[in-house]
Amino acid sequence: MYEMNSETFEPTVLSAVWRYRWLVLFAAIAVAGLGWLYASKTATWSAEAALTVQDPRSSNVFDQRAADTPERYVADQAAILRSRRVATRTVELLAAQDPPIDQSVDALVDGVSVSTSSSSNLITVGFEDPIATTAIASVNGVVAAYEEIARQTAEASFRDALAKLDESIAEIESELEHTQNQIQVLQQEDPERQQLQAELEAAEAELLAFEPPSSRATDQQFAASAAKLATLQARVDTLRAALTQPVTPDPKLALLQREEEDARNRLAELRARRDQLSVDAELTGNGVIFTDPAETAKQSSVGLFVALGLILGSIGGAALAYLLARGRRRFADRTEPELVLGSKLIADVPGFYEERIESSMPVVDAPASASAEGFRFVAAGITLKQLGTRRGGEPDFKTVVAVSAGLAEGKTVVIANTALAAARKGTRVLAIDADFGNQALTSMLYPGATPMLGITEAATGRATLRDAVTRVELEGSPPIDLLSRGSVPVAAPDFFGSPEAALFLEEVKDEYDLILIDAPPLLRVAYASTLVQYADRALVVVLHASDVASAEELRHRLDLIGTPVVGYVYNQAPLRPEMTLTKGSMADTLGVGPADRVS
Repeated sequence: MYEMNSETFEPTVLSAVWRYRWLVLFAAIAVAGLGWLYASKTATWSAEAALTVQDPRSSNVFDQRAADTPERYVADQAAILRSRRVATRTVELLAAQDPPIDQSVDALVDGVSVSTSSSSNLITVGFEDPIATTAIASVNGVVAAYEEIARQTAEASFRDALAKLDESIAEIESELEHTQNQIQVLQQEDPERQQLQAELEAAEAELLAFEPPSSRATDQQFAASAAKLATLQARVDTLRAALTQPVTPDPKLALLQREEEDARNRLAELRARRDQLSVDAELTGNGVIFTDPAETAKQSSVGLFVALGLILGSIGGAALAYLLARGRRRFADRTEPELVLGSKLIADVPGFYEERIESSMPVVDAPASASAEGFRFVAAGITLKQLGTRRGGEPDFKTVVAVSAGLAEGKTVVIANTALAAARKGTRVLAIDADFGNQALTSMLYPGATPMLGITEAATGRATLRDAVTRVELEGSPPIDLLSRGSVPVAAPDFFGSPEAALFLEEVKDEYDLILIDAPPLLRVAYASTLVQYADRALVVVLHASDVASAEELRHRLDLIGTPVVGYVYNQAPLRPEMTLTKGSMADTLGVGPADRVS
């Protein structure tokens, strides 16, 4: 969970989140609740309508060069849908409904959303409103207003096109009439044509005056009458055909006749285009070829705001947890102090409350507990260190001072229980209560009375060591010796700084196998450094979840003093499952007979 950085480590985001997981959880739930509250207060309804458009100018009647590309046309129509002109007409349409709907132009301009498709001419129009019916009516009103305006625009375009065609047709008709008049003048000035015209008029008059035979006529009469009629009709057709061609070649007349034919062709083309334009105007209309109006509205998702609140709250909580972890780095695992202290773990002792131990000395009062076993690990670890450093068959060190960075880290409890655990192995143990301002070790091992003699008398020669020590004999444990403060009125710094105290602590080693000193907190009381300097080894007590910065400062102080560290005890650690041993497993350790063992 931590990364080692020279003598210390920095917390990671994950470790900080786990350490302050309840804070992170609270932040996530709180922000999610705010998201829910905001969504509930500002809930809106959204409605969508769709329409498909096509440029009316793409009709074959129009010049294809005048039409835009489909993508450009769709983009232009999307902009028109968002225009104030469409919004203004929408407001008018909504006001004319029954019942009328009050909507503002600015709300429509700002609230209408228009999206287009890159693969089709489909346009989607959306609108949000606190009222579902208003959202539906507004988005449908926008589409209706757009269709109306588009229809008006298309009709105006068609009218302009028809007007231009009509104007061109009128010009060609006038031109054709003028050409025909010139042809007639030229034809009337030709004598041969005049004679042909007279003959044609006579033949037409005879044809008109022809009377068919009566119903009483014979077949021969009917046949003769039909032959005569056919002859007259053929003569009229022949004369008419002759009049269409000049009797004598006339270049001017031929030119006018070609102009007449060209005018007739152009006139026919324009009239055909006009007819087609009228048909396209009816078929194409406003350019909207499909509409899908909004029928229902969807409420804005409250879950989205809650989810965003959870995410933002978690991120904020994680950031706060990381800042707290950086500012208040604390040990969370029994192996972490090794990175700071540079020494090995001797044992971790669980909190007594986790095993429901009410006594402060579980080695005696709860010997089958994991806490008691932890203190036995401490005693065994110190013994192994002594054997590992022996020279000439004797341990290299005997005096061990227990130190901690601050108050209430369990240093005195560790000394008392370790002394009792070591004595059980046959070790001659002396426990020195060197914390003159507290004397908690004395109260724990020898409750109910305060010994009158102690280290102050023994070091100054007022009493022998045998007389100064107090024999502690607790039920179920071998005896140990306790050396308390005594009654000589001295200042602790002056006393422990004296040559007599230094000499005494050196000479007392000859009488015991292990001397455990309970010193004041090293970072709180100055003369604790003197006690550490007198000791052969220092045993560091680290409280679970204690401050890392204090442990770093403790390490620097020990390095400055120069006393080696025998190891550290991780006190009040979380109870691990593997630490809960049964009484049967502890039988030999506790000296229980075979008949009394429980597996």
